[in-house]
Amino acid sequence: MKTKTALLKQDFDLIKAARETADRLYVKDKHEVAAALRTMDGRVFTGIHIEASVGFADVCGEVAAICTAVSHGCRDFQTIVAIWRDQEGRHHLCSPCGRCREVIRDFNEDAWVIVGSLEEPYKVKVSELLPLKND
Repeated sequence: MKTKTALLKQDFDLIKAARETADRLYVKDKHEVAAALRTMDGRVFTGIHIEASVGFADVCGEVAAICTAVSHGCRDFQTIVAIWRDQEGRHHLCSPCGRCREVIRDFNEDAWVIVGSLEEPYKVKVSELLPLKND
């Protein structure tokens, strides 16, 4: 069972960073999901989903944000969130796919992931999104 944890102001700021990235970089059918991650020292890095013509080559927004952080020498991830922007400009929280959950956990099994809806967001530990991972 997932332990739902309430968001702090800094978590809402992270959602805002993801929304701003989604709006700034949105291209229909190419760049629709943006992510923002915060490191333990409070730095925020963002990334955008890259849709490929061959599905297995897609890069998720979360992985793009992780790559941005790593390229700046950061590996101590605290919290991550992904936002999908539709063509009408509406935003929706996204739960990370299985591959993203694995990558996030590889960096920090105690990392927080913001999920739910924009109206009722909450955060859970990434390890809770990977059932039976250590069994």
